[in-house]
Amino acid sequence: MKKSSMLLALMLLTLGGVRALHAADQVEGFWKIIDDETGRMRSIIALYEHQDKLYGRLVVTFDEEEKVKNTIYAPVERAVALPDKPFFAGLDIVWDLQKDAKKDRWDKGKILDPKKGKVYSSELHWDPVKKHLVVRGKIGPFGRNQFWLPATPKDFPEGFELPDCKQWTPKIPRT
Repeated sequence: MKKSSMLLALMLLTLGGVRALHAADQVEGFWKIIDDETGRMRSIIALYEHQDKLYGRLVVTFDEEEKVKNTIYAPVERAVALPDKPFFAGLDIVWDLQKDAKKDRWDKGKILDPKKGKVYSSELHWDPVKKHLVVRGKIGPFGRNQFWLPATPKDFPEGFELPDCKQWTPKIPRT
């Protein structure tokens, strides 16, 4: 009896740990960043893991009418608020997030507002009920959330080839 109870407890703990790791891993991939004020799609970001940390690179940006402005294959507009004035498309705006499987999130990283050139502490997690990514930028205890939606094939420009993010090395911008 004790043996079967112990085996059941071990199985439940294992399944619970696998579920937590799986939920934290659901953040990798392509996400639509929606403008808080207009509700329109502003960009698509690729979240990718490198050496056990999470990074995010802008791959497509859109204008106010949701028409393509930049892609990583044809960058045009530059982030003039940053010292090196890098292109928006191809810019890593999320870096060094660490997985916290106990809390089912990624935290202790940074997020960049490329239009203002400001860097904030960051954390993010998948909301399985609302089916979006909750991304929080903060200074100390104060901050705000953004909600990123999973990108679908129709969100990308026609003919856009999805990059192989597993081959990427982070390029942290100078701020």
